[in-house]
Amino acid sequence: MKKVGFIGAGILLVLLFMGMFLFGQEDSRKTYAYHHSLEHDVLQKSMPESPLPLIPQEPISISFAGDTMFDGSIRSAINQQGPDYPFQYVKKEVRKSDYAILNLETAVTTEQEKDTVQLYNFKADPKALSGIKQAGFDMVTLANNHALDYQKDGFKDTIKHLNKHDLKYFGAGVNRDRAYEAQTIEIKGRTIKFLGFSRFLPAVRWYEGKGPVIASAYQQEQVLNTIKQEKGDADYLFVYIHWGVEGNVRPEAWQRDYARKMIDAGADGIIGAHPHVLQGFEYYQNKPIAYSLGNFLFPDYVQGNTAETGVLTLKIDGDNLTMAFTPYRIRSNQIHPLNREEKERILQKLEELSFEIRREGTHIYSS
Repeated sequence: MKKVGFIGAGILLVLLFMGMFLFGQEDSRKTYAYHHSLEHDVLQKSMPESPLPLIPQEPISISFAGDTMFDGSIRSAINQQGPDYPFQYVKKEVRKSDYAILNLETAVTTEQEKDTVQLYNFKADPKALSGIKQAGFDMVTLANNHALDYQKDGFKDTIKHLNKHDLKYFGAGVNRDRAYEAQTIEIKGRTIKFLGFSRFLPAVRWYEGKGPVIASAYQQEQVLNTIKQEKGDADYLFVYIHWGVEGNVRPEAWQRDYARKMIDAGADGIIGAHPHVLQGFEYYQNKPIAYSLGNFLFPDYVQGNTAETGVLTLKIDGDNLTMAFTPYRIRSNQIHPLNREEKERILQKLEELSFEIRREGTHIYSS
């Protein structure tokens, strides 16, 4: 019995010793982790067994509209009906988007001295800008052949009134640096930039002087380098370019080549204006190109092709960039909606003028 008792006591002592040793090891290990790898200890306790799902980014929609001016019969209509009158029927479409931009093809000033290099000089009453703002537009491009119609003072007035109405601008500036600088915005956590260039300007001094300056698209290398530089810290960059031949419903071969080079340089989409008529669409490297958005708001002398207009909407959804186009018509100094037959007629025409696209209603996809 004594022998059995002795053996039992020995076993108890061994077990006690092992327990103390293991406890000490565990305690030592925890202390080490606390002093030398606290972050690892916290992560071990806080990390779930399976990784959390990634939160999908919300889609972003940006709308673009074409050549917009407020002279002639539109000036009279605004004086009689107010600055919201021209946009009465289109503002609902514009306001659907997260952001909206148009081509402001006019000086906004009360100056009287014209630049005589121009055959036609466009001028808008400053109150017209409230119509743009109330319609849902946030920004304008000034890269066109009418922003300097009333010379330096007229341009300075334009900038002053845009700032007063909280409308951002790009494509021109008081000096070259400002003219070629992208306008940057943040939408839903993503950085988006806009550049504007014009390849139709009435005089060299409009883009080579000390200022004000319109960003020129004549110097292709400069345009491409600007795109490369600005894209460096942007998630997306879009170019609104004033180009092409007035009245032509198809882009020139050099425009298609130029658009591809701009996309290769880093642009995520190309939006065109100046021909005063609508032109077709194309995708290159899955990036959208709209060659001409035509007139958006012009006086009552426009008719036929020059009265056809619309709102282009680019949608950023994950890694996909797509476009949609909703046709309208300029009539009696307003932008009017169309019936189903007329809308379909314009969409079919644009589809025929486009390059390797397929259409589903107003949506335009790469074929």
